Amino acid sequence: MDQALVQRIEILLRENNRPELQQILEQEDARTIANAISEFSGRELEIFAMLPPEKQATAAMFFSDTARELIFSQLSDLALARFFYFLDEDNATDILQQLPSVRHNDILQHVHQDKRLRIEKLLKFGPETAGGLMDLNFLELPPETKINDVIDTVQKYTKEHKRVPTVIFQAKEGVRWAPARTLVTSPNNIEVARVSREVPTILHSADREEVLELMGKENSDIISVIDENQKILGIIHMNDILRIARVEASEDLYRMGAVGRIDASYLESKFFTIWKKRVGWLSILFVAELFTFTALSRFESSIAAVTALALFVPLAISTGGNSGSQAATIITRAMALGHITARDWWRVFRHELFMGIALGVALGLIGFLRAYLTPQHILGPAERLPIGLVIGLSVASICLWGTLVGSMLPIIFKKLGIDPAYASSPFVATFVDVTGITIYFSIASVFILH
Repeated sequence: MDQALVQRIEILLRENNRPELQQILEQEDARTIANAISEFSGRELEIFAMLPPEKQATAAMFFSDTARELIFSQLSDLALARFFYFLDEDNATDILQQLPSVRHNDILQHVHQDKRLRIEKLLKFGPETAGGLMDLNFLELPPETKINDVIDTVQKYTKEHKRVPTVIFQAKEGVRWAPARTLVTSPNNIEVARVSREVPTILHSADREEVLELMGKENSDIISVIDENQKILGIIHMNDILRIARVEASEDLYRMGAVGRIDASYLESKFFTIWKKRVGWLSILFVAELFTFTALSRFESSIAAVTALALFVPLAISTGGNSGSQAATIITRAMALGHITARDWWRVFRHELFMGIALGVALGLIGFLRAYLTPQHILGPAERLPIGLVIGLSVASICLWGTLVGSMLPIIFKKLGIDPAYASSPFVATFVDVTGITIYFSIASVFILH
């Protein structure tokens, strides 16, 4: 953040010196302006309105969703249409989808017909799908087209649409792409097919997570979006992929931390908004943890008979939560990268079964030694060995149980159509806490109380 710029804007606003403020804003780059505007809560629209339409369009792409909604909801239909002229159709569609649908027609009637038709086409696709992410600025040419003819066609398109199009074509082996750099460095009299490269394709209805997964597997800067008849509908570029990756990563982190999605930056968000996003999940987890009390009450007589058992409850139970959270993180990450699918559940189960046993043996041994070396004023000599065995076996069993639960929950969630990231660390830890107490005192009942 350019604090000097923020302070200068603040002074000029206080002095009501609009001419100098407009001059400063026109000199700064769009990202800097967007960051500066976000510092002036309640005056965002006033500053934004001072920008020329072209800079408004560029700066708008750097606003958070909350800032966009706040500013654009107050702009007139004509003002929005004016800076839509300088936006790509896919970016204009993104902004339009954040506004009430009743305003769409009123805004679009002020937009040039060619761009309006393109925006209306994109609006038919869901914003979370490949179709909603695609760019319509492409040229589909016959594969036998000569390079000089391709360049002429590109120049005409660029002059008319103010955008350099992506050159693609259909071949027997699939969709192919001729990068701009290749076109300008290749001989004019050869066919474009000879300097092209293969492009991965994806159905328009595919979720954006599938787009990310495909791009992770393929070595390509673009993805071609097709319909059910293999017709090319549009192109998804690398910069769009990176933006999706950032959004998806944020959403997964929020889910894994048991927090609702927060669209604005932390400092932009209102206190009540963040409270509402956090209190829901915490309440659910708190209610779930209440079952720990129920589980403990079942073994009240066991605790009364051997009070030392209560001392080791945190040690035994935390092992399951930690091992489960660790397994859930590893499996969720592997699924996100496409390394495993729900069909691999048996291989995952078998792998984590042996892993849980190995980890349990190591941690169980440490638990046994810790219990056995407890000071004499807490545990007498006669109690050390049986208590040590209980702790060692409990830690090993709970570690195994937590590992299996943590590894299987993301796969189960995926099967049920739920994002595996919801099998988060707090969720796994809470579930294993409750069941771990039952395992702990059941083992204690067998080895000590009976």
